[in-house]
Amino acid sequence: MNILKKLFSKNPADLMARGDRLLMERHYFEARCAYEDARRLLSGSNGVQGVEGLSAVCEERIGSANRALAELNIGEAESALGRGLPDKALEHLGLAKSLTDDAVLREKAEGLVALCCGSDDEQKETVSVSGCSSCSSCAPEDLVTDDSSDVNMSQMEYYDLLIQQLPREMYSRYSDLGEEFASMYVIASGNRHGDALELLEAWYTGSDRDIYCYEKGMILFRLGHVDAAETNFRDAIGANAANSLAHLGLALLLIEGRRLHEAGQQLEVMMSAGILAEQSHLLRADVHVLAGDTDRAIDMYSGLLTTPSARMAAERLRDVLVQCGRSNDAAYIVRRYLGGCGH
Repeated sequence: MNILKKLFSKNPADLMARGDRLLMERHYFEARCAYEDARRLLSGSNGVQGVEGLSAVCEERIGSANRALAELNIGEAESALGRGLPDKALEHLGLAKSLTDDAVLREKAEGLVALCCGSDDEQKETVSVSGCSSCSSCAPEDLVTDDSSDVNMSQMEYYDLLIQQLPREMYSRYSDLGEEFASMYVIASGNRHGDALELLEAWYTGSDRDIYCYEKGMILFRLGHVDAAETNFRDAIGANAANSLAHLGLALLLIEGRRLHEAGQQLEVMMSAGILAEQSHLLRADVHVLAGDTDRAIDMYSGLLTTPSARMAAERLRDVLVQCGRSNDAAYIVRRYLGGCGH
């Protein structure tokens, strides 16, 4: 069984599959939590064939989620600086630096810290390295806090941080949906799906139907009501064919259900329409692997190595190359794109 098939199988690999789905949806903290849960399960399976390889994949995926969270915090820091809030910027920069060892991101964060403080000699971090405002599952209180750090955020600030992960055009729409929707969204991010569904129904008055259907589909999907979730995703696309999240949700549902032919068709629709171009190409390659068409998968992953999705593509390409016995090519990918020695 190849590595991607393992990622879509059951415990603990089903947690990794959930992490992959959440990572593609840009729910980075939730993705990291899923990978960490998988890692904990794997750590108790010493000696079982294939565990070492899955554990390595877990570590890489956790790193990917952390890098994405670091990038998100750097973006928030830049925004805070633009609004004349250097203290808030320093909070986000401290969090970004705590999340990743990526040299480029850390250098960027250091440069912004210098701007906040006025000189390199005055640099200091205003949060502990263990806290992360963008990483805390939280209840919909007026103030969102993390006891392990000095970070305090209002619910609306936290909501804004969460939706920064959305595609730009969807972020603009989500920003205008009001506090009731924000409360629902924060609750859903904390995996309180039943409560979130009740709030979503109370919020909906007929406008923004595509967003309502998509969010309802996501909640139902996470609750395991797959048929109802699919209906809602398709309703969302029917209400607004440009809703990229609805297209992505449907594609991921089809992949997890191993409906590979339908998933491929959905992803090709997205690719043709330019909807989430890099994500749809990456997922289309994943589907080729799941269907056993490794040659086409290798071609598609390789085509993404010059895009911002290069690292995720390289990780998957390395796995497929190893599976195909092309260890030298896999080692090159590690050296060139994953910052490793290839051993």
